[in-house]
Amino acid sequence: MNQRNLLEVDWSKIPAPTDDGAAAHLVGMTIPPVSLIATDDTSVTLSALRGRTVVFAYPRTGEPGKIALVDDWDVIPGARGCTPQTCAFRDLFAELKVAGARHVFGLSTQNNEYQTE
Repeated sequence: MNQRNLLEVDWSKIPAPTDDGAAAHLVGMTIPPVSLIATDDTSVTLSALRGRTVVFAYPRTGEPGKIALVDDWDVIPGARGCTPQTCAFRDLFAELKVAGARHVFGLSTQNNEYQTE
């Protein structure tokens, strides 16, 4: 699919993801001391951060006008919505801070070089 505008999604054609409960056991667990490289090339160890931290995961950053990563990208539950979801975290950043978040991070499957492009 040619993704002309990544923010305009026809949600009626996108399958809704379902929560199968497979991650329910993670609630309340401690994050292990793993360091991740941020887009500014600093190292972030989530377990060392103080205060409320929001980490949202998304499969990839799309590129307007580019062909989707795989055929039928839009039929993968949750895949097509990752760009508007990520933009919503950006747009609501101030509100997240007011709600008590000290840190907000997006976690992608792509490497740092691609993310900073």
